[in-house]
Amino acid sequence: MKFKFIYLFIFLISSELAVSQNVKCFILSAPEKSFYNIKKIGVLEVNCDNNHRMNKVVTDLLIADLVNQQRGIYDEGSKYWGLKKGEEGQTFVKGVKTDFYQIIEREQLEKILREQRLSLSGAIDEGSAAEVGRLLGLDVIIMSNVSYNSIDERGSSLLNLASSSGSNCLKRIVTVKGTMKMVSVETAQIIGTKSADYTASIQKCDDQRSGIPRPEAMAEICFKNLVHQFVDYFAPGYKYIEYELEKIQLKQFRKQGKEAFSLIENGDLDRAFPIIYAMFEADSYNPKAAYNLGVLYEMVGSYEDAFEYYSIAYDLDYSEGKYAEAAKRSKAGIDLNNYLDEIGRPVETYSFTSMDPSTALAEKVQLKGNGGDRVVAYEFPDKSSNIVAKIPGGLEFKVIGKSGAFYKVQLRGTKTAYIHKSNIK
Repeated sequence: MKFKFIYLFIFLISSELAVSQNVKCFILSAPEKSFYNIKKIGVLEVNCDNNHRMNKVVTDLLIADLVNQQRGIYDEGSKYWGLKKGEEGQTFVKGVKTDFYQIIEREQLEKILREQRLSLSGAIDEGSAAEVGRLLGLDVIIMSNVSYNSIDERGSSLLNLASSSGSNCLKRIVTVKGTMKMVSVETAQIIGTKSADYTASIQKCDDQRSGIPRPEAMAEICFKNLVHQFVDYFAPGYKYIEYELEKIQLKQFRKQGKEAFSLIENGDLDRAFPIIYAMFEADSYNPKAAYNLGVLYEMVGSYEDAFEYYSIAYDLDYSEGKYAEAAKRSKAGIDLNNYLDEIGRPVETYSFTSMDPSTALAEKVQLKGNGGDRVVAYEFPDKSSNIVAKIPGGLEFKVIGKSGAFYKVQLRGTKTAYIHKSNIK
């Protein structure tokens, strides 16, 4: 019996802590390194060391990533042979397309290379690349070298549900790696470099083994991830992020906090904002309240506001690493927004609802009964005063005042009324 009580206690505590506090979305993210002066880019054909047939494939993937208008956003349903499930493509940032650069047409680049008697890939140095770039009026030439390898592991896998016997399994592991260089056309110097790798594996057993894709096919999807890492190095884009909202451990905020977290999780930021803002106003020296407010502003791309509240959270508790990281991220976001303003692609201003935050944390009461019952609401805190309305039971109202045994509540519209405490749950 003692153990049952302990388990029940742990379950109740876990249930309280398990209240959803996470929200997932795509935010507009600054690049790893800022090159906001770049406008026109040429991409030399990527050199794949061990499979030259992949040169054009990887080059096309790199260019496709650069011209993608929602770069970084993936739809939940996007899958490729089970390698990796995509994330849901939800973002609250409005008005920003990510095809920021003018990419020189491939035919023009190839024509200049032929005229200069230069190889299309691999054999030219930075100086020659810069010369080609100058002839085309480019700012930067992209040069990349990649490779891949495939390993097959055979054996048994007792954990693999695809096999009834747990034997005769094949696991194919493909790893891609590479390095990208950014060459300044003006100076012929390397102004940026990024090395990256990516690994994917598929395991199938028994008669399903023939369904494993060829190494080249798996490599192609791996290269898609690799070139995305390359472009992330210098180009802004969307980034998947999972925020862990801070739970405010104050009794008076418990109900409203749960409501706000639920609204945010369901994408209803307008209704959540007044509550989150009111919680900060009510306890402005609470770093958790400041952090939550910063999260809402960052989600909609309002980086100056996000930086303000993230900085408050960090100043109040500099030992919390995620506050420092959030402030750093939003500071980079301010520079990104300035760049977007300069190129005429500003983030569309997100206006939260004008609901008065002072009412967001108001106490709420629920009437006794159900829809078939009627509760009398009076004009004044006196049962002999005029009846304002007869309200169905079970409804919930915000309390805007108290007078003796009566609650003053906000009815629908602009009306207010008094309800006796005997009718309140």
